[in-house]
Amino acid sequence: MSGLLVALYLLSGAGALAVETLWMRWLRLLLGATAPAASATLVAFFAGSALGAAWAGRRARHWLRPLAAYGWIELAGAAAAAAVPLLLLAGDLAMRPAYDALRTTPWSLTLLRFALALASTLPASFCFGATFPAIGAAAVESSAQLGARGSLLYAANTLGAALGTALAVFWLPGAIGVSATYALSLAALATAGTGALLLARSAPHRPVPSEAIQSPGVSASAREAGARSERSQQLLLALAAVAGFGGFAMQVLLVQAFAQVLNQSIYAFGAVLVAVLLSIAVAGGAVALLEAHHPVDARSALGLALAATSLAAAAFPVWLASTTDGLRYVGSDAPGWDYLAAALWTVLRAAGPALVAGSAVLPLAFALAGRARAGGGAGPILGRLAAANTAGAIAGALAAPYLMIPAVGLWPAFLALGLCWGVAAICAPEASVRRRAGRLGLLAVGWTALLLGANPLALAPVRLERGETLLGVESTPAGVVAVVERDGERSIRVDGHYVLGGTAERVHHERQALLPLVLAPGARRVAHVGSATGISAGAALLEPIESLYLVEIIPAVARAAERYFGDANRGVYRDPRTQVVLDDARNFLRATGERFDVVIGDLFVPWHAGAGALYTREHFEAVRAHLATGGLFCQWLPLYQLSEAELRVIAATFLDVFPHSAVFRGDFYGRFPIAALVGWADEPAAPGQVSAAAARLGSGDRWVADPDGVWALYVGPLAPLGPALADVPRNTDDRPWIETLAAAGHAGGERGKLDPATGLGWIAFAERLRAEARRAGDPVYPSLPPAAARAAEGGALLQRAGALFSAGAAQDAAVAFTRAAARLPARLVAEGPPDPTAAELWRGD
Repeated sequence: MSGLLVALYLLSGAGALAVETLWMRWLRLLLGATAPAASATLVAFFAGSALGAAWAGRRARHWLRPLAAYGWIELAGAAAAAAVPLLLLAGDLAMRPAYDALRTTPWSLTLLRFALALASTLPASFCFGATFPAIGAAAVESSAQLGARGSLLYAANTLGAALGTALAVFWLPGAIGVSATYALSLAALATAGTGALLLARSAPHRPVPSEAIQSPGVSASAREAGARSERSQQLLLALAAVAGFGGFAMQVLLVQAFAQVLNQSIYAFGAVLVAVLLSIAVAGGAVALLEAHHPVDARSALGLALAATSLAAAAFPVWLASTTDGLRYVGSDAPGWDYLAAALWTVLRAAGPALVAGSAVLPLAFALAGRARAGGGAGPILGRLAAANTAGAIAGALAAPYLMIPAVGLWPAFLALGLCWGVAAICAPEASVRRRAGRLGLLAVGWTALLLGANPLALAPVRLERGETLLGVESTPAGVVAVVERDGERSIRVDGHYVLGGTAERVHHERQALLPLVLAPGARRVAHVGSATGISAGAALLEPIESLYLVEIIPAVARAAERYFGDANRGVYRDPRTQVVLDDARNFLRATGERFDVVIGDLFVPWHAGAGALYTREHFEAVRAHLATGGLFCQWLPLYQLSEAELRVIAATFLDVFPHSAVFRGDFYGRFPIAALVGWADEPAAPGQVSAAAARLGSGDRWVADPDGVWALYVGPLAPLGPALADVPRNTDDRPWIETLAAAGHAGGERGKLDPATGLGWIAFAERLRAEARRAGDPVYPSLPPAAARAAEGGALLQRAGALFSAGAAQDAAVAFTRAAARLPARLVAEGPPDPTAAELWRGD
């Protein structure tokens, strides 16, 4: 077999997986990042691949020039993939009129999304699935070579897939943009196809394989041999399907398992996928090497691989807990590539044995099928096995998230998957009774030891720190959602480490809803994006609003908030004015026909995969398009999770869409501050109206319920900073700067976010913004009343005091605090109780 042909198929794998990775990105943006939408996308792709493999398997025996057929299929796949973006856009536009009618019945919306994903990607995925039997028919001269050559092609293609995934996830979108990455991926597919056509010019016509030619007369012994061969083929097809089911179910479970210890960035999810693909390539390469140089008993090897996978899958949860010190958050000494290396090492160390053993099953099935010498040549055999494997993957993609995890939980799901592999190990063929007995003995001893010493059922569903109590937990396709209590305070966690807020920060959370409502007096229709516990959104019920839309992407979070936080969120999930939207925020705000007076974007962890899309120009434009006349958009920013570079990118992007925009502070913390970007569709309310709205507010939070206190939160307008932001890159769907910058700047573990925009760095940014406003004028509030202007200065000094205190400059902090108190009314400082949102410095604490 030509080394050049292997290289072409490696390039094909890189191009195909890069294309598929970008499909997932686009489908997530267009259809939503919900778990059902993601599953619909995967099933649609696998369905096309299975059909393509089955079709090519049937046709391969008739191709006289299989290498040319492979080349044309690659080119057809590239052409079909080029049409996918246009098909997705057309489908998205067609779906929008029906969105509001369908979102109240999520499964009908999921079915429509599945139909769109299938219609858009089916032609290209059909071609991708057809390439393997096509190139197998060209490269494998006889079915006896399937174990060596078929496995080598499989390994090369998967190795290319790992490379393509790594490039499309970690590097190329940030370096050259998503569109250019897609074009490069299509070029890789076209190069593979063109190269195959050039090679086919010098390749001789392939005669019909001898094993496909049937003699006119068939003896009884031949019929009996044929029946045995047919039974053997059926068993191998079943094992290929098991390998697909178990392999993809394992991948789904691993993504959720490693979400418990990794930071959920594109680096973390990419590390899991690359590790899976590398394991498949290693297993395929090992089988090819053994078959080519040291043939082994493939039946015994297959049985051992199934048994090993059974034990390794079941033991994985305990092994993961052991290798990560009880599911402790994994970090690294540096961000970016160092964190990626740490994440990849964590995945391979904990899951490598199970992945490699399970990945060896399909190549060993190639070897066994080849030795049976049935099926009319290599192409048809590979086509049937690949189709069965892909059909199994479809079942795994559905069963793992929607049956196994909800029914038994994440860790027991690995035990259930291990049992599935174990049943397959028992049923696998064997050369002798003695060897079968040995395999069954190995399984019996291994499972006994596992249940006694490494039982996943004994592992806690989430990691708890000392003094914490688990009030409730729900394992869902979108993650493990837990409600945890400590010292009487409750919080919601997703996947162990992602805290969605809690009762301890109630004042802080409520301010996130009250400030934008005070800035938009008379607002009646409000949308709160990222409702989580509902504490922030529930504060909106203090105002005489008519409707409140709570947009939450994880249904289990909404259920937990309703059940465990009703006393803290003012019963917002049951209020008759509330509509709960269980969908992706981008999707909702792009597709809904509703218009709002106020849209509030809660705090989103910037490095989490998908969260960067909530800071893009396209999302901001969708929000603005759904603001009513005089409407306001408030996007809260976790400064302690953003670098100054990321803050500048978001601010510049926001200013492009909202020329009338300003920055407000959410607190006076030095180490963990938050800020709000506030944009108006038209002119903002007059300062007098804002002060009057604050005075009417029925809240005990002085900074939003006092006519002067609200101005202590005002930092300044964004527009005067425009010239300084002119050269700052904008965050868009095509150039996802926040996704890449935020992930690269997060080292995880105790180090967390490196160089966050907090402390004196945040003070410097705010002071520059204020200085530019003094120089160029304030286009948002050009004439603040004297009391409001003094309060704004006092708020800036109070924040400076917090930053100095957190930096260890206690004396300077005291001076700044005294100056702040001189500018703020006594009722806010000297006569007020200690402020929980300035706890670092209040009255010297």
